[in-house]
Amino acid sequence: MRPRAILVVVAPVIMQGAVSAAENWKDRLTAQLEQMYVLTKRSMMDTNRITKQGTVLVVSKEGIAADLGSDLRYSITYVSGSEIREQGGAALAIVGGKDTTRAYKKGERVYVTDIKVGDDYVMFLILAVDMSDVAVKGTTKQTRYKGAVSFKLPKATLPSMDASAVKAVVDPVLAVETELAAAPSPTISLGQTLEEVEKILGKPKQVINLGQKVIWIYDSMKVIFVDGKVVDVQ
Repeated sequence: MRPRAILVVVAPVIMQGAVSAAENWKDRLTAQLEQMYVLTKRSMMDTNRITKQGTVLVVSKEGIAADLGSDLRYSITYVSGSEIREQGGAALAIVGGKDTTRAYKKGERVYVTDIKVGDDYVMFLILAVDMSDVAVKGTTKQTRYKGAVSFKLPKATLPSMDASAVKAVVDPVLAVETELAAAPSPTISLGQTLEEVEKILGKPKQVINLGQKVIWIYDSMKVIFVDGKVVDVQ
């Protein structure tokens, strides 16, 4: 009987330790991320008023849903690999069912107000740095827009990931502004091939194929190729 009594006492201790270890990795990762991304605080009475500024991020991809900062709910945008989808799984086209819901624009600056770590995701709650004019019930007022971006990560490996590994997933969607400013500007040179330009600038938004002459169109420039090599940049 004694050995059985010992087993009964030890078993709960082992289970409690396992549960504690499972939760500790989330706390550890959250703490690391909050050191990397300093949280911005805002007033409880006036959700547009910033009481403490933190890290500023720049929206690098289109498709992140945004609601009025005063709304009780968050429209969640899901990021899995290179895919960005809204809540419910549909590709983001017309976000939400409200006139005031919109999508963040590429290049828009946002604060991080909270970071949540789940079993298979890391979620960033964001708030626009700049105010926007919004018409609500016939009255125009200035407000900030907020959103939630949930990054899907492998459940098996997330517990062992550190903040740097998570940041590598976040960067293509929400990049740290100071790091973007410090990064060297991409340089396109005469004679570069299509493959070299794509490696520097990424895929073009539009391609105009005129046979030997090909024009790649980006947000801020056109790259002109003849016989597969750069001859001009506009």
